[in-house]
Amino acid sequence: MIEYFYECKKHPRKKWNPKRHNPILRLISLLSLVAMVIFILQIVHLGILPVRFEIPILGSVLLLTLIIFLFYNFTSRSRLSRFISGLLVIALTFGYGLGSYYIYRTDSAISSVTDLSNKVINNVSFVVMKESSIKKLSQASGAKVGITPSIDSKAMKEALADVESSISIDTVKYTSYLDEVQALYDGDIDAMLLSESYRGTIYDQEAYQDFNQRTRTVHTTHYTTNRKKAIQQSTDAVDVTQEPFTIYVSGNDSFGTIQENSRTDSNMLITVNPTTHTILMTSIPRDYYEPIVCSADSDSDCPDGENDKLTHSGIYGISTSEQTIENFMDVDINYYVRVNFSSLVNIVDAVGGVDVKVGKGLAVKQFYTDHTVGGVHEGTNHLNGQKALAYARERYSYTNGDMQRVKNQQQVLKALLKKVKSPSMIMNYGNLIDALGGAFETNLSSDDIRDFVRMQLLLNSNWKFESYAMIGTPDTRMSASMGTYASVTLPNKNSITTARKKIEAVINGKSSKTVKDTAKQEDTTSESTSTEEYSTDTYSSYGQGYYDYGQSIPSYSDSSQAQEDSSYSQQTDDATVVDPNEYQ
Repeated sequence: MIEYFYECKKHPRKKWNPKRHNPILRLISLLSLVAMVIFILQIVHLGILPVRFEIPILGSVLLLTLIIFLFYNFTSRSRLSRFISGLLVIALTFGYGLGSYYIYRTDSAISSVTDLSNKVINNVSFVVMKESSIKKLSQASGAKVGITPSIDSKAMKEALADVESSISIDTVKYTSYLDEVQALYDGDIDAMLLSESYRGTIYDQEAYQDFNQRTRTVHTTHYTTNRKKAIQQSTDAVDVTQEPFTIYVSGNDSFGTIQENSRTDSNMLITVNPTTHTILMTSIPRDYYEPIVCSADSDSDCPDGENDKLTHSGIYGISTSEQTIENFMDVDINYYVRVNFSSLVNIVDAVGGVDVKVGKGLAVKQFYTDHTVGGVHEGTNHLNGQKALAYARERYSYTNGDMQRVKNQQQVLKALLKKVKSPSMIMNYGNLIDALGGAFETNLSSDDIRDFVRMQLLLNSNWKFESYAMIGTPDTRMSASMGTYASVTLPNKNSITTARKKIEAVINGKSSKTVKDTAKQEDTTSESTSTEEYSTDTYSSYGQGYYDYGQSIPSYSDSSQAQEDSSYSQQTDDATVVDPNEYQ
């Protein structure tokens, strides 16, 4: 149209003909009809909008498009009206195309998290000391290499077959990864084979917290194993819009693909009652010492029936962690959601970072969980993904340890939800969808997710959030997966009972607050304070190595108001503790 106008000016004999249409814009106007049809079909296929919203929205889209199409092609006569209607045609075509693209991305993201792979990705690293002359695998011929076949036979077999296909090595067997690491430090071996699922167990030991800094990986063996039940949706599925359900949320302490098994750094049960609009979050200490219940898809190395820390159950798969929790808590878990460190980092970065407010006395000069990102100051802090992860995992910097870590995690989650609901997400929506697509895995069906979102859009419900954190007492016991003694948390019997009754209360349509906490505790409303120095003496009384303050998380309640200064309760020294061998 514009070109035609200028052509008339160049050639005075050519007169402006209001009935003559620009061929390009005429084509675009036809494309707008096609784009509209595709857009409508995409919305219908996504299946998230309630019918009462979908019909008027789609009707409006159809009506608007037809009006503009007819106006441009048959009604507009003046140059101005033709120009304006032409711009509207272009805007509609572009808008429908962009909208269809984002809807497609949204649908793909939902499908990706519910399309359960029947494969588990495993990685075994060939690790040497940083100062080693071995820079690549070909230079390790004849080297003495430590292996742990009694702990991880499948991984060792796969890695040895891979390594020995190109070089010849001498192997030295060890009964635990910690013995193997010490041998590497002492120079008794030149290298070690390390299943990446166990890297966190090494790093958690006080003596080896420098493991990542002192060593490097020169080769990695990748192999996959089958997950026999991975392609199935939950066998305990319910109508999520009508019936209460419980989701097990497992936070793996790994980066990269979500299909890789690793320890469960955080464990939470989320019980949802869609009729009372109540959500109960039940936190379980990661070091709870309980019998491992191996699932059908666990490998032969899984220590079925042997006591170990709950966090180690994740090494053998999400199903093993889920069944272990169901066993000692005597609850039914309907679904699971699995995330890892990369999930949080990617999502926070996708939304452009989050803002958290650090209270008085809670500034941290340097995070112990990540020395590369600094700390936080009192007041408002803008955190990128890596720093948000460090803040959510930090415990050593606080005198109240994991009590403050739980508050930090809630802060990050609330800040993330606030950012997602902000207008700025219009520009970051594509990045968010990309991040969500690879951020987590769940056996909720895509239909369940769509039905739940549709219900929320229809009812616009205000949800009541309640929470409870189970407690226990620190001790040192034999870890079946590590083959050595480790710091554990002996479960508090009354705390387990209280947690189960609270879950049952929400399922039965009541508030979890109607259930009295029978675990022996003492109330404290004092604010935790930050420590400038990490003293190993503070933790030495809890046994060798790493002590996770999750073993003394107090009971607390949260509300929809989400007050930042809510009071916490902590166990007393004489809390009733049950040995896992006695409490079945």
